Amino acid sequence: MKKIITIGLITISQLCFSQVEQVADTLNVIPVESHEEVTNTDIDKVTNKNLIKLNLLALAVGNFSLQYERLITKKTVVALSAGFTPERGIPFYSSFESAIDNQDTKDQLKGIKYSNYSITPEIRFYLGKEGFKGFYIGVFGRYTSYDVKFPLQYESVLSGIPNIPGQYIPKESIGLDGNIRAFSGGITLGAQWKLSNKIYLDWLIIGPHFGSSKGDLKANKKLTVIEQQEINDAISDLDIPMLDYTYEVNSDGARMKFDGPWAGVRTSLGIGYRF
Repeated sequence: MKKIITIGLITISQLCFSQVEQVADTLNVIPVESHEEVTNTDIDKVTNKNLIKLNLLALAVGNFSLQYERLITKKTVVALSAGFTPERGIPFYSSFESAIDNQDTKDQLKGIKYSNYSITPEIRFYLGKEGFKGFYIGVFGRYTSYDVKFPLQYESVLSGIPNIPGQYIPKESIGLDGNIRAFSGGITLGAQWKLSNKIYLDWLIIGPHFGSSKGDLKANKKLTVIEQQEINDAISDLDIPMLDYTYEVNSDGARMKFDGPWAGVRTSLGIGYRF
């Protein structure tokens, strides 16, 4: 009788254990499937998460600008752009000078030459159903470095005296050379279209940014007392928009120091390749 009871208990135990295993298996399956549904987001299924663009609008003003973008969520993109401008005069100066009232400043700025490079990290949020397509808004920071050559003109003892009929002895000039650096941040608004399987068109409609700038321009030249006064007068007569500066003139040359606010506006029309 005891053997029969023992065998019965063992059989019942095995049956119960088997049922527990089945329940445990069932419970294990449910959490695993649920976990996959949570972590297996749409971005994991995207194969081409990269986009590289050339700014066509920048080429029109002599600037070479490339931007790399990476899709990090379904609608979010991180980007990094780099631009370079070889030495040139102020672009669209004829339009720019209309905003300057001081005629001496207009004449002085015509001779400026500069080159620059910029680095711009950005994060963009697409407002449609997916990234890389539709309207977007973004936030960005920008670092820009300008190498500047400024031939400052000033009156000399002979300036303005007739040389030959119809011509006068020109002003003297002193070459102020140096670097200006600017840090700024802003927002962007734009739209992007898919032209083909891998080709995209990006229109950055507007991107205002504000920040600060710092730098200096120097000229080393032996100057007489009269020349120092004339150069001092020429610099004090300048009225350069959006730039705060101080200056110093002595017998060894002249120096302009820039330290103040900075502002600008980004815009672009870019063609991109997705990979």
